[in-house]
Amino acid sequence: MLARGSLGNPWRFARLLGHYSGEPSPGEVADELFTIIDAAEAHLGAERAGRYLRKFYPWYADTLGLTKRQREPLVTAPTTAHARAAIEALTGAEIPLAA
Repeated sequence: MLARGSLGNPWRFARLLGHYSGEPSPGEVADELFTIIDAAEAHLGAERAGRYLRKFYPWYADTLGLTKRQREPLVTAPTTAHARAAIEALTGAEIPLAA
């Protein structure tokens, strides 16, 4: 159950060990997503990684607390390049994330 609950929020393990407190910032979530995208592209190739990662994006959108409208560009991203652009738009711009 713990591992399943950490999908999209790997900071839960660090919190349990006392190495992290609170919730991750949007920048931390973006950095984690970029790391995952990089690793998937290196392992699977860019085209396959784009399809594979679509199931991960909603979990991270939940961690970010995105509204349905805010999450749509990310969770429907056809390629990893589109996903990167969506993440940058969400975390780089002054878009208030849903509470």
